[in-house]
Amino acid sequence: MNGFRPEERGLPPRLEAGVAAGSNGAADLAAGRRWQEVGGEDEDALSKARLAAQAHLQALREHMDQGAQAYQRLESIVFMTAEGVKSDRQKLNEEKRVFAAERQQLEAEREALRREREELRQAREQFEQEQRNLQQQQQVQQRAPVGDVIQSTPPVPKTSAPVLQGTNSWAPPQASVSSATTVQLGAGSSSALSLPRRILVFGGFDGTADHRSTEVLDLSSMTFSLGPTMGVGRSGCAVASLDERRVLVAGGFDGSRSLDTTELVDPLTLKVVPGPCMGTRRNACAAVRIDEHRLLVIGGSDDASELDSTELLDLETMTFAPGPQMGTRRNACAASLLDGRRLLVIGGSDGCSDLDSTEMLDLNTMTFSPGPRMGTRRNFCATSLLRPSAVTAPGAGLLLVLGGSDGSSSLNSTEVLDVSQLTFMPGPHMGTWRSGCAAAVLGPEQLLVVGGFDGSNHLETTEVLDVSCMSFSSGPRLGTWRSGCAAAPC
Repeated sequence: MNGFRPEERGLPPRLEAGVAAGSNGAADLAAGRRWQEVGGEDEDALSKARLAAQAHLQALREHMDQGAQAYQRLESIVFMTAEGVKSDRQKLNEEKRVFAAERQQLEAEREALRREREELRQAREQFEQEQRNLQQQQQVQQRAPVGDVIQSTPPVPKTSAPVLQGTNSWAPPQASVSSATTVQLGAGSSSALSLPRRILVFGGFDGTADHRSTEVLDLSSMTFSLGPTMGVGRSGCAVASLDERRVLVAGGFDGSRSLDTTELVDPLTLKVVPGPCMGTRRNACAAVRIDEHRLLVIGGSDDASELDSTELLDLETMTFAPGPQMGTRRNACAASLLDGRRLLVIGGSDGCSDLDSTEMLDLNTMTFSPGPRMGTRRNFCATSLLRPSAVTAPGAGLLLVLGGSDGSSSLNSTEVLDVSQLTFMPGPHMGTWRSGCAAAVLGPEQLLVVGGFDGSNHLETTEVLDVSCMSFSSGPRLGTWRSGCAAAPC
């Protein structure tokens, strides 16, 4: 009969020894059973943990497989994107090459067009010059019989006023006994002024930059040379001669904003020094010396609005003070003395439209009143007062208004104001459309028109008006394009 074998029950050695010794066997047997139950529970927990670990490892493997697959897909996408970027870059480079080639072609075409336009302009100038020469010859031929009559008859009295032809346009009076010509340069003096020796041209715009440079026209050789350099670039500035050693350059635009600064230029040494500051920034203003002690700066724009204000410069203290107010805002206006009692402000823009109106300043009361109306709206026009030898009546003279813009195009027309009658009549046409041009007296019955804008190009050309026959001819060329420039005889 087999007895109880403790090892078959999986008892621990101590219990086995107790059973074998037969000591307290029942208690030891009970303890062994409890150990067996505990050991079974531990084995179940270990199995469960093993199974959980295996499941976790399996999930980790699956997650890694999914990550690898996602990485492969991302790598494929990145590769495809890189290929697309490479292709796009190649296309862009090809487009750049095509664009560069087209640009070179356009530049070549533009240069060819510029040359053609220059050739056409020269041809037009030559044609217009031939026309003017022909007209002068015809006028000389028409006047020749009159000259023969004058030689054989008593002298004809001097004409005191210009002749108005049946076409309501101004015509130069017939020549009479010659006399010295008084050139009105805006001094307000009754005495004749000495004729200028040179013309100074200031600033302007060439389509790219507002010029600091100036040019000097030598009237003996009729050639331009480089003049002094101003402190800042100025287009739309105004200039006026204060005396033989000072020319004031006022306001303008420097490419960023309108200016309230001025500069003084010595015509003899060509030295430039800062001048007094105005009370207001003024671009496209006008300036006139109204007597020996005062200069008036008129209108313009301060970048915010067109101005109806003026400023008076005391030539002794060289300080500005507010002047009389105009009846209309006037940007890009022109102005000139008519005589020692009156100043006329011409045209401009009020911010809504270009103006054909004028205003008269009474220098005794310093108040403005409406003046004669022009036949055409004009802003950025030029003006100059002449006293031809045939116009000898006291207070008489010819005020020329030249070019400008009517709001839609640049103008080549002019108007002539009979100062004694205060009526405008059409004047001769210039050879070129000119907005933003400048005008300066050259000498007896001659006027220089400088630069401007013809609607397409900024100009370096000039024209000379012969008042005796009221016709324009080509003048000397500037060294650079200048629209919105200013000019002063010195």
